[in-house]
Amino acid sequence: MSAYGYRLYHKRYSGPLYHELLEQVRRCRSWSPAEIEAHQSERLHQMVKHCRSNIPYYQQQFAEYGLHENDITTTEHITRLPVLGKQTLREHSPLFKQPGAKPFMLQHTSGSTGTPLALMVNEETYKLAMALLVAHEEYHGVPFGAKRATFAGRMVQPASNMTPPFARMNRAENQKLFSSYHLNSRTFPWYRAELDRFQPAELIGYPSAICELASHYLKSNSKPGFQPRSVITNSETLLLWQRERIESVFGCPIYDYYGTAEYVMFAGQDKTGLYQPNPIIGITEVEISPDSDDTGRLLATTLTNKQMPLLRYDLGDTATLMNASGTTIGTPALKSINGRIDDYIETSDGRLIGRIDHIFKGVAGIKEAQVRQNFPGKATIVIVKNGIEAISEDRLKRNLRERTEEGFQIEIRYEDSIVRGNNGKFRSVIRTKKNS
Repeated sequence: MSAYGYRLYHKRYSGPLYHELLEQVRRCRSWSPAEIEAHQSERLHQMVKHCRSNIPYYQQQFAEYGLHENDITTTEHITRLPVLGKQTLREHSPLFKQPGAKPFMLQHTSGSTGTPLALMVNEETYKLAMALLVAHEEYHGVPFGAKRATFAGRMVQPASNMTPPFARMNRAENQKLFSSYHLNSRTFPWYRAELDRFQPAELIGYPSAICELASHYLKSNSKPGFQPRSVITNSETLLLWQRERIESVFGCPIYDYYGTAEYVMFAGQDKTGLYQPNPIIGITEVEISPDSDDTGRLLATTLTNKQMPLLRYDLGDTATLMNASGTTIGTPALKSINGRIDDYIETSDGRLIGRIDHIFKGVAGIKEAQVRQNFPGKATIVIVKNGIEAISEDRLKRNLRERTEEGFQIEIRYEDSIVRGNNGKFRSVIRTKKNS
């Protein structure tokens, strides 16, 4: 674990570029609105020029719409470009790549719809994303290198192996990765003792996982034997009841952040709880819906990733503005970012597993997928196929069982479409709690 951690450490945090980006992220907190606009307008113009000159998809689009880079010189001009949907990106992904460019890293993501995507990322964008998280933690009292306990989607050992330890140490970052897949009433005493021994300055991870940990403290009428400075959550929508439960148990504030696997947006909560989009990594837009004056779909435009640039990319989530009469383009302050609300999957022994979209990564042939559960220990994976490409059902089942339990019962069913909720949102997991 630590050997791989040192490898990632070198890739993420080494070299003068990372340190320059970190300093820029720190400085931009004090930028005036005029300075933010100047920076974003200049970088946007450069990015559009690059796209028109080097990216096949945008060369076609600019010709079709009769656009030139000189038509887009300020952030407000960005609306002259068409919105880019995930399905278009998936279907035409080779056209978004800069010919001949070698990526610094390749990012694989299933996205909120379960649709696999592979994105090329350059060094500046990747290291900027790392610097943004470091600066977010610093801003909320946790310096880089302080002890942190992570509760996310890492598989530290097979889910069917219920023998401790349920955590592994990454010495490169002074980080202990705790399994979110082994926590139940029987194993909680081990987690409690290990956290007391480790004394983390920060808890970081999925709200569902950290809230489940907090619930076990409450159920057992016990208290943490350590005092974190803050809790940092990500990857899921942080619900109010989760926030209240976590903060009451650990006695410190939560500062959520919203990031994207496509590296086009980063918005961390400030001291007041508002989400503040970072002006360096991208331009944020809230496209207000006709029946609302403060909520709309969330779009983002990269300002750094020239290897596979995404302009006005529909993130598939909605956001609510802090001020309905304020700006909707650039870095609008957001009251909330809506979406990513997934139910848990429950194992037969009572463990609640959240954020299981990992099971779709690397499985080709899927347009959309959803996991539905009515009883503990069993679930149905509903798949909308993408064409005639064969889907590895065995791999899907293996991926899900690795994160739940060896005997987890799985049915795979194919449908022509997956119905959205009343608010138009896609839910990757739907669980109706019933007695088994």
